[in-house]
Amino acid sequence: MDTKANIAQPTEYLGYWGDVYKNDFLNDVMPFWLKYGIDKENGGYFTCLNRDGSLMDSNKSVWFQGRFAFILAYAYNHIEKNPEWLEACKNFIEKHCFDEDGRMFYEVTATGIPVRKRRYVFSETFAAIAMAQYSIASGDKSYAEKAVRLFKQILYYKNTPGL
Repeated sequence: MDTKANIAQPTEYLGYWGDVYKNDFLNDVMPFWLKYGIDKENGGYFTCLNRDGSLMDSNKSVWFQGRFAFILAYAYNHIEKNPEWLEACKNFIEKHCFDEDGRMFYEVTATGIPVRKRRYVFSETFAAIAMAQYSIASGDKSYAEKAVRLFKQILYYKNTPGL
């Protein structure tokens, strides 16, 4: 198949685009983020990068900490058992991204000092799916338990007026 125009059947179409996206993911997206996005000094992931990988802002979006950890663990579980991906899942969410009340921050500094906290549960949702996928990838069931507790907390805040 040279072009998408040659694809006549839905399964061929989906297969073609699946291969294209997988290739882009493995050869463009992951190498970029593993090279430039990981904070090797403090842990976690930088979120504000230029196209050339240079750092624009060292503050870290907490929701992105969960999202990228989820992507790494999901890729490990479903694409390739790449130990670099599993190692990169270990970030600083638990150490720096939860407030004393159990809620998560929205943004922290490079070293994990809180910058901003929101009333909604955006950060928590990404942390929960990251913990669930990491549990599968690592075999550490405590992360599945943490994911379930966090999901129950999300539902509590979602379903309790005023919270």
